[in-house]
Amino acid sequence: MRNIPVSKGFGSVVMVFLIMILLTGCATSYRTGVYPPPKLKKELDSLKSNTRTQKSTRYTIKKGDTIWRIAHNNGVLPDEIIKANKIKNVENIKPGQQLIIPRGVNVGKAAPARKASVYTRKLNESFKWPIRGKILFGFDKWIDGYKNKGVDIQAVNGQPVKASKSGIVALTSDTPDGWGKVVVLQHDDGSYTWYAYNSRILVKKGDYVLQGQTITEAGSTGRAKVEKLHFKIFLHGVPVNPISHLR
Repeated sequence: MRNIPVSKGFGSVVMVFLIMILLTGCATSYRTGVYPPPKLKKELDSLKSNTRTQKSTRYTIKKGDTIWRIAHNNGVLPDEIIKANKIKNVENIKPGQQLIIPRGVNVGKAAPARKASVYTRKLNESFKWPIRGKILFGFDKWIDGYKNKGVDIQAVNGQPVKASKSGIVALTSDTPDGWGKVVVLQHDDGSYTWYAYNSRILVKKGDYVLQGQTITEAGSTGRAKVEKLHFKIFLHGVPVNPISHLR
């Protein structure tokens, strides 16, 4: 029997191992509802000026409840409930089951409950322009030493900024030395949109907003040198070129 060189045998083992990893990766699909994807979580954490002390309450599921309705009525994000309860399938919840509802001490009051018929998931909406104006800086362009991961749209102070898609307010922030007054929306398909440099914020965390609803007024807060809106779209936690997705 002929001896196989050690290097050749080792190479074959490595090749098989790589193929197994590739096949495993292909079999794993992204699931909407994963608490912010790691890349996006870093972005969100960069906006949080105050550390929240978490506490929680319990909620008993009623007939007709969905994770999205429960989250909206309690002023929290669906992902927060999914994470706190380690829910693998959001469709597999039953009346009588108890859920942990996470709370933050300094997030303010929960959004007022709306009628159940008002809350419907919006999975097929296209992204719409939050404002119309000249593109000052495009995606992946360098601005003041950093690469732009959104688009900067020329605006007038106080100009209404509209929700690009229906969703829940994931975060509001005021960072004077950074993005200024910011609103981040989480959408039912797992995407996020980001609106920065505003002069005024008109929504609060946990609010459910409809596509086209005014959520902020444009301005030049933070490090903005002119009045504009910095707008980003995140798909699977990764910023993508908004121009390719806006209608």
